[in-house]
Amino acid sequence: MSPFHFLFASILLSLLSCKLYARDEQCVVLGFSEFGNTRSCVENISLPPEQFKEVCERESDEYMRFETTYVAKCPPMYKAVCRGLRTQNGKPLPYVSYLYENDMSFMKKTCIRGGGTWEGGDG
Repeated sequence: MSPFHFLFASILLSLLSCKLYARDEQCVVLGFSEFGNTRSCVENISLPPEQFKEVCERESDEYMRFETTYVAKCPPMYKAVCRGLRTQNGKPLPYVSYLYENDMSFMKKTCIRGGGTWEGGDG
């Protein structure tokens, strides 16, 4: 698995430890690396602000640099959606991930392995 794929698996799977709370905002996360760029938007259904911030604001490292912007609504024209990822206890997570510029085949596998439902996108 390339560092690029590992980072995106980490992003999706790190959400599996989140607790459920109420919150309504979204974030667009851009990732830049020598392996390619990514763009996704996380629609917050019910995470508290602190946990949502942790989900959205990734620390850059030697492989990838991230930029996060908070928005009122995720942009249209996404290529795929991952809904209903689950915690290790089987509880659904309170967010939806919209994917714009990503390795769709890899992200689809990650979504499905996490108990989510994949809509659209190549894979």
